[in-house]
Order: sequence, then structure tokens, then C-alpha cells
Amino acid sequence: MAKAKIRTKKNTIKIADFLQDAKLTETRLQFILRELNIRMAEGQKNLDIQEASAVRGWINEQRRREELRNKTIVLPSIVKAQELAKLLELPIGNVLSALLKNGVMANLNDDLDYDTAAIIAQELGYRTEESVEALEEDVLTGEKLDEILKKEDPAKQKVRPPIVTILGHVDHGKTTLLDSIRRENVAAGEAGGITQAISSYQAQHKGRTITFIDTPGHETFDFMRQHGAQLADIAVLVVAADDGVKPQTKQAAQFAKDAGIPIVVAINKMDKPGANADKVKTQLAEQLDLSPEEWGGKTVMVPVSALKKEGLDNLLEMILLTADINPPKADPTRQALGTVVESRLDKNLGSLASILIHTGTLHVGDHVAVGRSSGRVRRMLDWRNKSIQKAGPATPVTLIGLRDVPTTGDILQAVEAKEEAVQKAARGRGPLKRMVTSSDDKRPTLALVIKADSKGSLRAIEQTVTAMVPPEIRLSIVRADVGPISDSDVLTAQAAKAIMYGFNVTVAGMSKKLADKEDVVIKVFDVIYRLTDDVRQEIEERQPMDIVQEDTGRLKVLKVFFSTPKKKIIGGEIAEGFIEPNSKFIILRGSGDAREEIGHGTIQELQRERQKITKGQMGDQVGMTVEGKGKIKEGDVLKIYVEKKVKRVQGKV
Repeated sequence: MAKAKIRTKKNTIKIADFLQDAKLTETRLQFILRELNIRMAEGQKNLDIQEASAVRGWINEQRRREELRNKTIVLPSIVKAQELAKLLELPIGNVLSALLKNGVMANLNDDLDYDTAAIIAQELGYRTEESVEALEEDVLTGEKLDEILKKEDPAKQKVRPPIVTILGHVDHGKTTLLDSIRRENVAAGEAGGITQAISSYQAQHKGRTITFIDTPGHETFDFMRQHGAQLADIAVLVVAADDGVKPQTKQAAQFAKDAGIPIVVAINKMDKPGANADKVKTQLAEQLDLSPEEWGGKTVMVPVSALKKEGLDNLLEMILLTADINPPKADPTRQALGTVVESRLDKNLGSLASILIHTGTLHVGDHVAVGRSSGRVRRMLDWRNKSIQKAGPATPVTLIGLRDVPTTGDILQAVEAKEEAVQKAARGRGPLKRMVTSSDDKRPTLALVIKADSKGSLRAIEQTVTAMVPPEIRLSIVRADVGPISDSDVLTAQAAKAIMYGFNVTVAGMSKKLADKEDVVIKVFDVIYRLTDDVRQEIEERQPMDIVQEDTGRLKVLKVFFSTPKKKIIGGEIAEGFIEPNSKFIILRGSGDAREEIGHGTIQELQRERQKITKGQMGDQVGMTVEGKGKIKEGDVLKIYVEKKVKRVQGKV
């Protein structure tokens, strides 16, 4: 009687059967298993059912992608890196790596123009065509904001306070003038740890409000000073009566002229012994084409002493009279539009943005898009750092509630819903431009991703690091931005093989885990010089090395016991210095100046009295096993040396 077969559930499949069923070769299977990180032992006959399923899934995925490659992918004019990966149905890492190879340092949320995206798609095996859509029609730029303000319905407009920017050379008394006007010290007014790099506030004169914006006067802040002029209706040009017109005075006046706004000159420091208002007026007329009214010109010039608070009422009166010539107006009933005057990251409050409202009214609870950022207005502070519920035209406020730190000059736009704010912020991202790099550049590269708590800190770190790097090393600042270290920062650093530095910022827990997984180094500091010291160490590690030959001794060959073209066993006496295993040697033959180099090699083993030793001194008779080129004979001299890597001498960084 035949035995009944006992059926058991199989958890494996014969590899031979699987190859036949899947129509694969063994070589192809091994390749797929490597792609899936599945190890197959030598001589393995069976494959786990789950592993076989993974192989089938990989094959089907490749077939599907191949079908996709045969189609034409329609790409918009601007597309995010992660959206491009979705359209191509590829992992984001593949797209980021392809971008990096083409010199584009991007993270998954960065935008690419069509040309860049098409090149990347083509390299990954896809055909593309551009979808001509007006993606940027509702992306608000400074130019479009100007057009909106010009086309507002006059019937809805009301006179708003004039916006005045204070310009001038450093040390000419701008800050003192502003402090005197608002009757309080800047530091005392900036409570709650919030300090504005461009001070915005409002002053009252005869029942009317004037909004002031202070901009730095030093030449290193040209951009911010220029930006201040573009925000305002009137520019007050502060010139010291005892110092006169300076290069920064000329630049500030030119910024105001380029912005098309009237200039009121405040001739400050009239209390100084060397004050000479007429001399200043002459310089302004001759050098800046600003002639005072009393000389038949069109420029209002007011002598003041900010320190003694003299002439301030007259200055405010002249500002209001200048504003009345062409009264600034805005529609307070519409959704708010404004400009970022300054921004920073506060450890307690998060992203802070100083906003100047141009038109409309901003309310607590409004959804807003601000440049590349979006959010909901959780709280607003006026220039006294007091909470307010709404802000109308020409009102400076500090906004709390944005997801990211915006950039100076970004446009704020209040919208109806969160989704619209997010979409506008996404479209507000400018597409990345290709970074041109030379493939012939063989220098060691120091790649960095830098995150800081404020724009000022970020700029200081970038400038310091750039100045530190010598020409022998190529510096690549892959990304530099304000805000906490995020997943996208980690992925950017991983793709670029960069070190991530943070200054006064936090690292999210999940981002730290991602960094550990991707082997991304994150270094966070709270003192700038400690950060730069660490960068200096990274620079030193990348400094080109010189190979220096250091002679250690000489050996006279007394006996050759064994010799092949590569390996030799010899005996000899140390005539000079010392000898150690792994040292190198040069074979010298002859005497005096007639000595010639016969060959070279390395000492593999050193013995004395048939015992291995680690060092032989002068006078010792030793045996050696050596490898190298050149035949060794009795009477030859071996010149012993070691090679050391020494950092190339550079000037101090």
C-alpha cells in the first residue's frame, strides 16, 4: 500500500523554477537582488517567497516606468523638484542626484524652470514638452504691487499717513533724530526680545500720523538702504552741518531719486561749533543737484539739532506739507498688501516679519502669503510691541504666525483660505538657476549647508567663511537660509555631500534621525567664532598634502641570502642612523660621486640574531626581508628613508 503524501505549505521556491517562470537569467536575477539589497548565498538553491514577490514587483515597476518613458511628459514652466519626481514616478533622490550632477544645488521644495527640469528628465530617460500656463499671473512682485496700487478704485481710496524713510551717512545723527522725534530711546521701546534691523514707527504731529522707516547708513547696507527708499513716499536726507556731503549721502540721495520720491533735507548737528548750513546747502546743490527753496530751488532744507531737539516741529511740518502736495491714498477696505521690511527667527515666537501695510487692512486671523512663506496671522505687534487686532494702510507691524522666515522685500498678500496662501507661497518661489561648475576643477571641495536665526547672522557667517577659504580649496555653499534645520536641508546636504552648520537654530527630531540615517553631519553653534573655528579645521583637513622624504639611516649589504625579481632576503650592518620595518630604501652602487641608483623597495621584516625587531640602531648587524625593483649585491648601500605627508604651507587664513 502506497504511503499518502503529506502536503506542507511551501515558503520557498526553487531558483531554477523561478528563473524559468520569470524569464530571467541568473545574472539578471543577481542584479535585481542587489538592487533590492537581498543577499543570496553561494550555491543557494531556493528563494524565499517574499523575496521572489519583491523581485516580481521590481520587474513590474521597471516595465511600467519603461512604458512611461515612451510617453511625453508634460511639464509646467516652473515645477518643484519633488513634483518632478512624482511626474517621472521616480524617487526624489534620483532627481536630486541628477540635478547635482548638472550643477544645480536643490532640495525637494525648490522650484526648477522648464529648461532645467527638461534636461534632468531627458537624462533620466524621459521625453518632455512644456505646458504653457500663466503660473505666475498671481505671483505678487514689487512691480505688480506698484501696478495694483496705481489702479485702485479712487472712490474707495482714503488719505493715509505718509511713509517717510530716513537716509544718510553713518554718524550724521539719523538714530538720534528718530529717537528725538518719537521721544523715547530705541532700545527701551523694543521690548520682548524683538529688535528690528530697520526701525519702523509712527509719530503724531498736530493730530496727524507720520510713519517713519529708518535704514542703515553704512555702505555695507546699500541694499537695505535702497530698499528703504523704495518703500517710502518721502525721503528725509540727514546731513551733518559740521561734516557735509559724504559718499553715502550721495548714494542715499540717488536711491531716493531712482524711487521717484521727494527729498526733504534735515541739516543736523546745528549745535556743533563747526556747523555751517550754507556750506552744506552749497555742497548739496553742486554735488547732488538739490537746491534749497530759498535759493530758488525745489528742495526743502530744515536746520535741526536732534541732540537738543531743536527744529523738529518745523521738520515734521515740512514733511506734512510735502505730503500734502500729492497726498498718498489707499483703499482700507480691501485685503491687505504689504512689504517685508525685515525678518528674523525668534527662539520663542518663531518666524517674525516686520511688515509695512501699503493698502487694505490686515487682521489677526487672516491667511497670508509672504514671498515663499505662508501662514495665519496669530498675533500682530505695533511699533511699541503692543498687541493689535488690525493694521491699516501705512501701518508698520510685526507679524507672528508664518511658517518660514521671509526675505526682506517679499510682498505680503492676505487671502481667503489657507490653501490659497500655500499655493501662492509655492508659486512665489523663484526657479533655481543652473550653477556653472568646471569639471576640470580638481581642487578639494568644502561643501556647506548653513542655517541661521537671522539674515544678519547668515550674511556674517557667509562672508567670514568665504574669506577664510584659500584658493587651493573650492568652497561650495550649497544652501544658506534662515530657520530651523529641516528634512529638506538634510536631503540637500546628503545629495551634495555637504556638512550642515546651524547657528542659533534647532534641529527637528525627525530631521536628526534622517541625518543619522543619511550620514549627514550636523553641527550647531551659538557663538559665531566657534562655528568659524570648526570650519577652519575642515579647511585644514582639505589642505593639499606634500610628500616629504626623510632620511633615517644607511645599511651596507654584507650578504644576499635569497633573491627573486621582487623579494629578497639580505644581511647587513647599519652604518648610519636607524632602520625600521615599512621604511623605504634606494639601492646605491659604487663609491663616492660615482654611486648610482640601481633600484628601490620597501623593508617588510627586520631581524637581529634571528629575532624580529621593530628598530635597528647604528652598528647593529641585521637581516631584512625586502620587496622592490633592482638586483641587490654584496657591497651595495641601502639609503633608508620614510615618506611623510605634510600639509602644504599656506598663508594664514
